[in-house]
Amino acid sequence: MKKDICIIDDDKIYQLIIKKVVERTSEFDSMCFYDDGIEAIEIFKSPEYVLPEIILLDINMPQMDGWQFLDNLIALRPNFHLQTIIYIVTSSIAHSDRDKAESYKEVSGFLSKPLSVEKLKEIAVKHRK
Repeated sequence: MKKDICIIDDDKIYQLIIKKVVERTSEFDSMCFYDDGIEAIEIFKSPEYVLPEIILLDINMPQMDGWQFLDNLIALRPNFHLQTIIYIVTSSIAHSDRDKAESYKEVSGFLSKPLSVEKLKEIAVKHRK
C-alpha cells in the first residue's frame, strides 16, 4: 500500500530535488510541501485533517524550526506518532542535533541531506502497513 509523504523544509531547491526523489521511488500516492513549521502546524492543528503517513522534517528553518514544530505537534496531537512517522532530514552534522532527535520517541530517524532514492524507498518499505 502506497503512502502519503509530507516535506517540511524552507529550501526551495531541496524541495525540487526531494520531489524528484519521491517520484522516482514510486512508493507514494501523494506528497505535500510546507516551507516552514508554522505553515504546517496551521494545517495540522485541525482534528479533521488526516496527517500524512511520513513526514520528512528539516530542523534549521526560520520562524519555527523543526524542534519547535515537533513540540507544537506533540501538544496538539499527543498520539500523532501512532499514524505518522517522522524522519529528521537535515544538513546539520551536529551531534547535539542527532542526540536531540533520538530523545523524541516520535522521531524514527535522523538522516543527512540529500536523501537518496534508495534510502527513501527503504523507509517506505520499512513502514508499509
